[in-house]
Amino acid sequence: MVKKRKKKNNKNAQAKAKKARRKKRREVNIEAWIDKYIMDFVSLTGLDILGLSEKQYKELLSDIIIELYGSLASYSNVKVVAKRYLRARDKINEVIAARLAFMVDELSPEQLEFIVFNIGVNTALSVIPRIYGFLKKLKRNDLLDVLRVKWRNSWLKKKYVVLPPQCPCCGFNSLMRDLNCLVCGALVSEKDIVSSKDFKTKFVELVKTLDCEELKKMLKHDIVLYNDSEVKLSTQGRLPVDVEVYIPQSLKNIIRSEMKERCEG
Repeated sequence: MVKKRKKKNNKNAQAKAKKARRKKRREVNIEAWIDKYIMDFVSLTGLDILGLSEKQYKELLSDIIIELYGSLASYSNVKVVAKRYLRARDKINEVIAARLAFMVDELSPEQLEFIVFNIGVNTALSVIPRIYGFLKKLKRNDLLDVLRVKWRNSWLKKKYVVLPPQCPCCGFNSLMRDLNCLVCGALVSEKDIVSSKDFKTKFVELVKTLDCEELKKMLKHDIVLYNDSEVKLSTQGRLPVDVEVYIPQSLKNIIRSEMKERCEG
């Protein structure tokens, strides 16, 4: 009985081992699959517009293809994998666009367009400073306008409920308290800010809303705070995005003119 039981156990063990070997043999070699079909996948998905080499496409897409392929227990046709990509194209392209921006040293016009139209709120803040210079060089103001909207939306969603001031050099809401621009990298002078149309408009709006006593107090202060929403008195509370701006005599003259019109006589 013991010999029979041992013989039966051996047979079971051999059967399991055989089954495991058979299963292992059936498992798809995904790296070999990618090597063989990567360019077919690129063509079927329209990603050939990026104009990359086969090696670059592998670097860009391999882990995405593995995810799309799914279980390696059975073989999938490249057309099937491409259709899976097309069903989730919007989300996948956002990932591809962000990667592409930092993968290639010199971005082509086609690559830049792909990046601009595919980055979203999760990637815009990191990608836009990277590609700004390329677009400026190509004089693609149309694409820069698209990016300004995406920058604002991303900032409001990921950073803070109020936007920083607009940079006088690049027009993005990306001017920090140290007067450095996060997008174009410019170090902006207070003179540039004061002479900008956006600041002047907001400054005059503030002056118009103050009563006579507040205007007198404003004349005694040398600093106002500036963000995308407003110019305000330094006593009104500082937000993380507020930039300090010194009030020059030209602006104090606006205050004096308003006081003369409303508070004298």
